[in-house]
Amino acid sequence: MDRMFSISQVAQMLGLGIDAVRFYEKKGLVHPQVNPKNRYRMYSVYQIMELLDVGYYRGLGMSIEQIRSIYDQCDEEQLMHLLHQKRLETEKKIRYEQQLLKRIEHVESIAAKIQEMGESIDIQTFPQSDILFEQREDSLNRYLEEVLGMDHDRYIFCQLAREFPLWDTPLGKKLNPQSVRTMLLLNRETAKQLGQQQAQNTIPQMTALHSIVRLKNADFREENVAPMLRFAQKEGIHLQNKLLMTEIPMISYTNLDHYYAELFIPLEEEDQPAMTSPSAARK
Repeated sequence: MDRMFSISQVAQMLGLGIDAVRFYEKKGLVHPQVNPKNRYRMYSVYQIMELLDVGYYRGLGMSIEQIRSIYDQCDEEQLMHLLHQKRLETEKKIRYEQQLLKRIEHVESIAAKIQEMGESIDIQTFPQSDILFEQREDSLNRYLEEVLGMDHDRYIFCQLAREFPLWDTPLGKKLNPQSVRTMLLLNRETAKQLGQQQAQNTIPQMTALHSIVRLKNADFREENVAPMLRFAQKEGIHLQNKLLMTEIPMISYTNLDHYYAELFIPLEEEDQPAMTSPSAARK
């Protein structure tokens, strides 16, 4: 005769509450035997396996109704269909978590550079990015429409960027402090991993002069860019006449004492192939 267990023993064995076991029994997902002498419910190894199966399906995110349907209909095709759907959902979650991990690592690396208290200048690759929307002076209504229509993934992984023009002067390039557009960008590779369709407008991947700077009172000034321009002139690096700034509020957008930005000035096409790998250079 199979060994029998009480409900409290089963609950302790599986790490469940007694109420949970009773709930699954009430829903017809586990079928204990009843002792005819005292009417106590008793559980054999088979009922324990039933509870383990319920835990497995619940772990996959299946509802009680879905599990009951599997049990009641005994339809293997239905089970395979549900498992296929859960596999796709799980793969999507894994891709999401992988991209979230990359985002965390990126912010950690920026924070580490900030804590070094030195503004470095190097060559980095600005990734191809989808322009989720861009705001110009005449596009406020469209801006609001796009914000309201964004999904959760885009909110989590998008990045605010502003584009500034650079002027050519007899003494070299100079920053125009008036931005020409504000954009919300999503890394194309991240979007691809998340299953997002490519946006109509994108920023191509490009090699750029890069720096992380602290913005006093969140105010972007010529002095933030001057070291990069001097570095390029000294090294003979040819720059395009635009600058992309991605803002990094380390605490919040209202704490102006901890406001930083990444600056990217794209290299001219003639310099792009020769400088595809980052090379660190201290100011």
